[in-house]
Amino acid sequence: MQKLKDLVAMYLDKVKNQLIELKLVKQDELVGCTRDEVSAIEQQLGISLPRAYQEFLLSMGHSAGQFLRGSDCFFKHLPQLQEWAIELLQENNFVESLPEDAFIFFMHQGYQFSFFRVSEGADPPIYSYCEGTEETSFI
Repeated sequence: MQKLKDLVAMYLDKVKNQLIELKLVKQDELVGCTRDEVSAIEQQLGISLPRAYQEFLLSMGHSAGQFLRGSDCFFKHLPQLQEWAIELLQENNFVESLPEDAFIFFMHQGYQFSFFRVSEGADPPIYSYCEGTEETSFI
């Protein structure tokens, strides 16, 4: 487990350095969540978040400069994302409901979102919905 944690941390360090080199973010704009904040989300929802997603939150869960600007994916948005995703599906008469164990972690401009299912392990697949697509299932 420690080896996986180290690999994820190294990968995110590389990503952060690339964002800085590309001038999408300044070092002081990368503001991560605290471990207590991540634990609070897990406790509130009664789930365990995948390690890579935990590391994202710890690295830049509050702010990432221009990176991901226009997207709702930071800590302050997490409580609303589930509701917004359900509303989007209803507005578009999408035939399928979100799985009960869906964790919405990303929404862009109110017309697309991404989620993983917490029941699918430490490295779950990512599912997405985009308004106007012909997809009829999250499988």
